[in-house]
Amino acid sequence: MAVAKKRKIFPSMHFLNGLEQDDVISSLKEHYGQSQKASKTECYNLNVDPFKVCTFHDILKNDSAMGLLEEIQNMDFTFKENDLLSLHQTIDLNDVKTPYISAVRDFIYTEVKTVIEKVTSSSFNNTVDMHGIKFMQHDNLLCHSDCLNTRHTAFILYLVPKTWSPESGGTLDLFNSDKDGNPTDVGKSLCPKFNTFSWFEVSAKSWHQVSEILEDDIRWSISGWFHSEDSPIVNPIVDEFVMLPILPMDSDLDVLKSWISLKYLNLEISSEVQEKFQEDSEVSLGEFLNPEKYSALCAALQSMDWVTVGPRDKKKYQVCNKQSATVLEFMELLKTDAFALLLSHFTGLPLSTNYDDPDCDDFSDKPFGMISSSVSRWDHGFYSLLCDQEVDNLPDLLHIFYHTEVHPEYDVDAGGYVSFISHSDKEPLLVIPPQDNTISLVFTRTDEFGFTKYINAKLPKPFYCFNARYVSRTPNEERGNSDLSNEVSHL
Repeated sequence: MAVAKKRKIFPSMHFLNGLEQDDVISSLKEHYGQSQKASKTECYNLNVDPFKVCTFHDILKNDSAMGLLEEIQNMDFTFKENDLLSLHQTIDLNDVKTPYISAVRDFIYTEVKTVIEKVTSSSFNNTVDMHGIKFMQHDNLLCHSDCLNTRHTAFILYLVPKTWSPESGGTLDLFNSDKDGNPTDVGKSLCPKFNTFSWFEVSAKSWHQVSEILEDDIRWSISGWFHSEDSPIVNPIVDEFVMLPILPMDSDLDVLKSWISLKYLNLEISSEVQEKFQEDSEVSLGEFLNPEKYSALCAALQSMDWVTVGPRDKKKYQVCNKQSATVLEFMELLKTDAFALLLSHFTGLPLSTNYDDPDCDDFSDKPFGMISSSVSRWDHGFYSLLCDQEVDNLPDLLHIFYHTEVHPEYDVDAGGYVSFISHSDKEPLLVIPPQDNTISLVFTRTDEFGFTKYINAKLPKPFYCFNARYVSRTPNEERGNSDLSNEVSHL
């Protein structure tokens, strides 16, 4: 006698707290439409400031939530890391057929979707993205709005440990916006809670982040987006670069020699540096400043008052509005033709009219020299994103980074390094870690951009960075006096 094959029973998921009932939906819709008034019930919490985020409580049976968590934990995760994030992600859960993931997917795509459509008076299309996400210690997701293509509503189903607290990190931070819609500071932090479902409409002001995971635990979740053809699309504002004037070079080069270690003013050393730079398009030079100037510069940096700058979707680090005399002197040195000439000998790039380029007799009349310079302070939680570097018609550039006050026990796992990528290849082309009293020179093409990686809690102490960017001359530009070039070459 044939034995019937036992059929596998798939779990069925539905709202447990009456959220699908018409009177509950009507009440939530009324509260949701009153953007100035938050509300809290047994079924949901509605946060309205700085923008509306709704959280459904106990959305699944506890056994179903635990079964779902177990299936997510057993999946393969891919580590994702770039300027914006550090996290682990599964494949699209639309392609997963396990019992609990299949059930929660159907539940979200039908009942949950219907409730949110009614509350927001929206109409979603059939596209729904959904991934399993895990944040491990020191992982994070920096400030962004989620505005992309047809995304309409973002959602997160939290599967965190039941002991999760704000001290664990991983909060959903909501940013205030200024009058121009740029994110400023964190207006509210929402702590994840097991078996809750949070969602918000994507807009030009839905700035949010997942804060760094501070404890040795894992923030498990399922996240994704509902899509609509009526979703906002935000076009980034692109800046143009401005050339800064080059200051004249003192013929005796006394200022240059008072700052720079004498070994780098030696022809043989500069030739070795240039050989490495032309092979690798980068070089780092340690013990760059002489000890007296280095000590004075460090003391001056520590004495200044620093303020944090943004907007947070582009950067977070500190600058000083009023610089000390010593810092100003060093900043002015970076603008001189004498320093540009020294860089020319290090790189072979014609940055100075006084550089004798053996490969070219004439240069064009296109502008050249420094286009930007800055000094900044870097600490835990600071970063710069790729959008902070975007400019219109950016030329090939020479970047310099000079770091001070870098702790001997600094490690790249703490972040704070400068990473360069190209639009054609998202893998890092080059990583420049901060090193004490070290200048790094990096040449980039028009499609190559840099960012400073988010600094996590592993950083031993804050450090400082001087940064400048230079454009070199192109063929057919008027020549300068090569005698000064020879003077530097033989110092």
